[in-house]
Amino acid sequence: MKKVILSLILLFCLTGCWNYKELNDYSIVSGVAIDKKGNEYETSVLISNSPKTNSSESNSSQSQVVVYSGKGNSIFSALKQIGLISPKELYFGSFSILVISENVAKEGIDSAIDFFVRYPNARKNFYVVLSKGTSAKDTLKIMTPLSSFPSQKITDNVESTTELQGIISSINFNDLLSTILSDGSEATINCIEIEGDEEKGSSQENLESSEPEAYTKLGNLGIFKNYTLVDWANRDESLGINMINGKISEMFLDIEYNEGYVVIDSTSFSSEVNVKLKDNKPFVSIDLSGEARIIEVKGDIDLKDSKVIEELQKKANKKIKKRVNQAIELAIKNKTDIFGFGQKFYQEYPKYFKSVKDEWNNNLDKIEINVKSDLMFKNKVSSKNSLEEIND
Repeated sequence: MKKVILSLILLFCLTGCWNYKELNDYSIVSGVAIDKKGNEYETSVLISNSPKTNSSESNSSQSQVVVYSGKGNSIFSALKQIGLISPKELYFGSFSILVISENVAKEGIDSAIDFFVRYPNARKNFYVVLSKGTSAKDTLKIMTPLSSFPSQKITDNVESTTELQGIISSINFNDLLSTILSDGSEATINCIEIEGDEEKGSSQENLESSEPEAYTKLGNLGIFKNYTLVDWANRDESLGINMINGKISEMFLDIEYNEGYVVIDSTSFSSEVNVKLKDNKPFVSIDLSGEARIIEVKGDIDLKDSKVIEELQKKANKKIKKRVNQAIELAIKNKTDIFGFGQKFYQEYPKYFKSVKDEWNNNLDKIEINVKSDLMFKNKVSSKNSLEEIND
């Protein structure tokens, strides 16, 4: 009976909303950008500017978004400077994208990681990208016709291209944190670039134009070592990295054949990485497999011939292995285990990994790596063959 009475008392106490605020009391942050100007951080926030409900008060020329920036010796102090500008308290509970500039990443993203781990008002499942060739702040300003807010455009782009392009892998903060904090693994993060006139791209006219003056696009992977950006992967290397890491939802490959080509589309690609010790030496096997369909054909290629199909499959698997080996060479050159091989050795052979942990990244070239690819074609007939059969 005492427990029931105590529970009722607690319920009455919890119903009081002493710190309750209306949503209109907040400035809703939908994107955050981190740059560095000299020795100071410049932190920018993209605010969703909700239109007034009273039509008499509404202003058709009013921008839907606004970007506020502040500078300080730390990310937090820069945000506090924004508090002097914004007419409302900043709300980080629903922001979807964090953009970190290239120069900040080259110095190290540990401060940004530490801040968002500790900051209680920010959710932890936002996406993370790197701005390349431009400031992180400017990427938040580009207005595009197909999205209400620049941050939503970037978020949608991350999600859609992850599904459709093998070079892009969606990295949210939790994934990034897990990778960085795990022994024997290093991070990769996609970049975002601005194409066109940045100044015109941030105007309301760009939003209303059928041919925008500027737009943002996702690019290749940046590779890290100990919180620091050390290199950029090219398109082929980015594809190879995502193949090994099992982050391919869909990918396209073009295969040259008989002075023509075929294009294949794989939607069921998988990667299995296994590790072993042979005479106390590390061995890694990478087994790649999946199915692909032929979606485009150019030239005189008889897809009804089983020998042609067999040869095309060999060429496709050879190309896949080449991309994977390019990615491995990039990791070895930069001495960074972006594939998490070390993490797998730690799980399978903890004593061994602890003995080599300190020099693991420096000795990636000592690992024996075997790559196998077994991609099979699903359809054997092209639309060209089908049309010829109909005409016959």
